[in-house]
Amino acid sequence: MTDPKKTDDEFLQAAGEQERGIVAEFVAFMAENKMWWMTPILVVFGLLGVLLILGATGIAPFIYTLW
Repeated sequence: MTDPKKTDDEFLQAAGEQERGIVAEFVAFMAENKMWWMTPILVVFGLLGVLLILGATGIAPFIYTLW
């Protein structure tokens, strides 16, 4: 059985740490669960999202000339 005092101390220590961002949390999740195979998929989705956002702006004519 674990010591309740030790568990409380660990909880308070974790609560006092600086909050991580969503990207850092997701990278930590992938590292803990050994899901590094998701990285290329997420990078491609991110690039497609950026392309879609830029396609709706004034930069669109310059993007289309690259194809």
